[in-house]
Amino acid sequence: MVNSILSAFQKRFTNHLVEIKTVLGPVESREGFQLFALKSGNKIEATITYQNEHVIRYALNQLLNFANSDKTEIKISSAPEFETRGVVEGFYGKPWSHQQRLRAIEHFGDFNFNTYFIAPKDVPWQRFNWRQPFNNEFMKLTSELITKGIENGISVTACVSPGLSVKYSDMADVAAVITRFKQLYNAGSRHFSLLWDDIAWELQHQEDMDRFPSTAAAQAWFTNQVWEAMSKLDSQIQMTVCPMHYCGRGNEPYLVEIGPLLAPRINLMWTGRDICSGYLDIADAVIFQRSTLRPPLYWDNFPVNDGSMQKNLYIGPLRNREVGLHKYSAGLLSNPMLQFELSLFPLKTVGDYLWDSKSYNPEESWEQSLFQLLTDDSSREAMRKFMRCTMGTNVGGDPAPDLRQVFRRGVTAWRSGQLQSAADEFLNEAKSMKANANFLKSKEFKYPEIYLEIEPWMEKYLLGADALVAIGNALQRCTFDNDAHRIMGSTEIIKDLEIAVDKYLGSRKNMFGDQIDGPINELIAELSA
Repeated sequence: MVNSILSAFQKRFTNHLVEIKTVLGPVESREGFQLFALKSGNKIEATITYQNEHVIRYALNQLLNFANSDKTEIKISSAPEFETRGVVEGFYGKPWSHQQRLRAIEHFGDFNFNTYFIAPKDVPWQRFNWRQPFNNEFMKLTSELITKGIENGISVTACVSPGLSVKYSDMADVAAVITRFKQLYNAGSRHFSLLWDDIAWELQHQEDMDRFPSTAAAQAWFTNQVWEAMSKLDSQIQMTVCPMHYCGRGNEPYLVEIGPLLAPRINLMWTGRDICSGYLDIADAVIFQRSTLRPPLYWDNFPVNDGSMQKNLYIGPLRNREVGLHKYSAGLLSNPMLQFELSLFPLKTVGDYLWDSKSYNPEESWEQSLFQLLTDDSSREAMRKFMRCTMGTNVGGDPAPDLRQVFRRGVTAWRSGQLQSAADEFLNEAKSMKANANFLKSKEFKYPEIYLEIEPWMEKYLLGADALVAIGNALQRCTFDNDAHRIMGSTEIIKDLEIAVDKYLGSRKNMFGDQIDGPINELIAELSA
């Protein structure tokens, strides 16, 4: 594995001649490393000390940063806080393509992840045809992903979700899951995942009803059979289960029952208080651990935007995950958006939080994602302007922080009678947004794959600009009553504003939060008073 990681990463050092010595030795933790390097001209000599081979990938990330810096020496000892870190591609809708997954794995290595669960809901192999062994074509593609994962320090696996049609008491169904896991094992997987989420709560077969007192008991028995077979094959494997009840307080009867029945080394996934939890904290994790006799492995539904959330882009940074949560957790896997390219920006911030929650700064991490994922200044600034109009995430945050400042200045100006100054605020911002949209559509924008993902939101973006123009034009036509300290305008102005807000709200995509329609309606109300 060491040679695979080194040879795959070597191409990154385009401007330096790098000699790397790797040493198996004592480090801070199982996932930690020590890095010592000296730079002289374009030559770098480095020594990486590690305990587990895949950790070399994280050290190489640090070495690359050092190579591109002005420093001539680096000596660090570093280790992540969370043990399991990565992505569960577990959304409903069109899954990522094979080529996207190959690219994703390289990025995941850059983000210091170590795990990638492939579990898209709407593909036949995942939840519907699970009794059949993986076919040759599937295994060929998955083997490529597993190999790419080895080169980047990522444990890759395909999950199995038998719950829609399983007969828990049937050993043939147990054997079907084991067969798939053995196929993955032979291809190089060492972490396996059995998912019981989003299925019927009741037992479906009379044989199961006769044998098991509850669905929890049936799932625990089935899971343990699979675990025993796989651990006999390799005692070092990992196994993770997503329970049927995967969110709440952590002390629901189902969890209290299934937890103690599962083999102690099996991870149990949990999304937190809600399916898309606004926060994850230590207090809830403690309750979950007491109930299930194991710490939660978080299935964090951020930045996922499937189902009814598809009208949104959740591209802001990870927020509201408590500092020190790793002490009460087995790890965290993030469920990304359907949009592969755009998912990378928030996922980078997830990686920063999982490595060091104490020093994690959401805004700084997000800004760093722009520099890591976008290499030219013009494209970076254009995407920054667009993305900061839809920064609100499903875990909180201001949707449009820059536009909020435009409205703060504009509204303050119109309330004080400076109508032309207020109009200029909105008209100038609208002009800037329209110019930005034209750049993003042009060949000068260097990332056509990203544009394809944001294109469905460009209409909303431009409608937002049009709404700002409507506000600016309206303010230019209004007057200010100094005695009453209020803005005055005709019914025609009000009608034009109502038309603008109706057009803006007519788009099916979401951007800006309520930053635009709220102030427009407020202006209409003031003029109508």
